[in-house]
Amino acid sequence: MHKQILIDDALSFMRIGVLSEGTLHQVYIQDEEDVLSQNTVVQGQVQKVVKNLKAAFIDFGKDKNGLLHFSGVPETYLKHLQPGMRLPVQVQKENKGEKGDRLTAMVSIQGYYLVALPFEAGIQISKKIKDKSIKAELRSWIEEVVLEDVGFIVRTNAEKASREELIDEAAFLLEKVNQFRKMKDAMQKGTTLIEMDPLYWQVIKEHVTPEDSVEIICNNEQILKDVEERQKVFLKNVEFTYKVYPYYENIFRMFSIEKDFMDILKRKIWLKNGGNIVIDYTEAMTVIDVNSAKAIEGKNSSVAVRKLNELAIEESLYQIMRRNLSGIIIIDLVDLKSKEDRILLYEFAKKRFMALDGRRSKIYPLTELDLLQITRTKKYLPIHQKLKTAEGEYHFNYIFFEIEQKIKLTASETAMNQIYFYGHSELLTWIKTTDRDRLIEETYGIKLHLIEKTALSKRSYEIKYHLA
Repeated sequence: MHKQILIDDALSFMRIGVLSEGTLHQVYIQDEEDVLSQNTVVQGQVQKVVKNLKAAFIDFGKDKNGLLHFSGVPETYLKHLQPGMRLPVQVQKENKGEKGDRLTAMVSIQGYYLVALPFEAGIQISKKIKDKSIKAELRSWIEEVVLEDVGFIVRTNAEKASREELIDEAAFLLEKVNQFRKMKDAMQKGTTLIEMDPLYWQVIKEHVTPEDSVEIICNNEQILKDVEERQKVFLKNVEFTYKVYPYYENIFRMFSIEKDFMDILKRKIWLKNGGNIVIDYTEAMTVIDVNSAKAIEGKNSSVAVRKLNELAIEESLYQIMRRNLSGIIIIDLVDLKSKEDRILLYEFAKKRFMALDGRRSKIYPLTELDLLQITRTKKYLPIHQKLKTAEGEYHFNYIFFEIEQKIKLTASETAMNQIYFYGHSELLTWIKTTDRDRLIEETYGIKLHLIEKTALSKRSYEIKYHLA
């Protein structure tokens, strides 16, 4: 399969888009202000042990303590678990709002073919690898380099890997294990013990298979060089091509997926036949309401309604993937005429979700109220939680993203080099405090004048361009 991975770097945040056969499947955002990310290993300190919960609260350098269940604590630490004790923890699930991150102390270090387990012995092989002779061969290769007290998980990707590739990666991961063990008991709380791969490399590892041909497109030459170096070590048998553009280019706009990105920030999405879906987030679940709106039923209303629902399920699937939604998701379909239609739509949904989202989503049969129920495992924070506050307002970082896109377009296509920016005092203070005004000037070669305008709301602004 041909895959394109677009890496659009900017001062505000990095956007990564994964396209399969030209269609945008996933979007990821790396905020430049993010300090910790999923799977980072950090030195933690026990603040409180709650035996009734069978868990402990851990201070690991964030504003909120993380939750560590006893089941995720190695025996060497569990028997001594008490307030004040230090132990390494890994961010297992990022949370926003009142909840702290969920942690584990059963640290894992991920490669492309393998996962190293510093606190667990033995070799585990993916259940998706069915051929017993291949499993035996993979096990024998890993046994050549494995240490007695270090475990390995052999991932599905390893099924077609060569002996050299597996042994090289195992040696690399073992070196990381050794570094981790030397540091883990000596560092202060909040110290990063294992830096995770950059988000763009995590995305590449997750979405690239040995059978793919992969095109990496980026507007940052250093990032592209880093990807190329990693690929030569870990994915040298995968066909990669590279293309770099100037930093001021908007890669999403160049490849015609900027509209798809803007759509994932909208509540209402229109379908090709005039219907639409409306997406609402609640504390407990995501609800997607399907509306016929401007869709014309025609003579055979039963067929038209089923077609409308199929389009809605397809679009909902893309929105779920692009928005990184997880947990319970309910799609409220347009009322169906028969039990047979419910069965057909259930089978359609199962087939499409399996084809595009794999086993991450589980689909349940339609209810009598024509509700399609989905559960989806969490891997990354949803896009709306990255960009919006709990009250639904955009973070200043997203406002700055909008501003930067307008400035870079002007700087690249016109001779304008003086920009007068009018905004609310809070927005201007944020820009100055985060040094964004200086970065804009140095990166795009313009002079930025910040001017307070009291009539504007906190997230409104005006821009005027002038020649020197």
